[in-house]
Amino acid sequence: MSEEDAKRLMVLLKKYTEEITASKEKALQALMDAGLVKANGQPTDLYRN
Repeated sequence: MSEEDAKRLMVLLKKYTEEITASKEKALQALMDAGLVKANGQPTDLYRN
C-alpha cells in the first residue's frame, strides 16, 4: 500500500467513524452489523468472557 493509498484510507475511516458515532442508535447498529453486540447492547456469545 502506498502512502497515498494509506492517506485516502484514513480519510475514509475518519468519515465512517464520524457517521457511525453521530448518534447512539447509529453506533449500536454498526456494532450489531459487525456481529459484536445484540440489539439490547449485550455482547454476542463470541465476545463474552
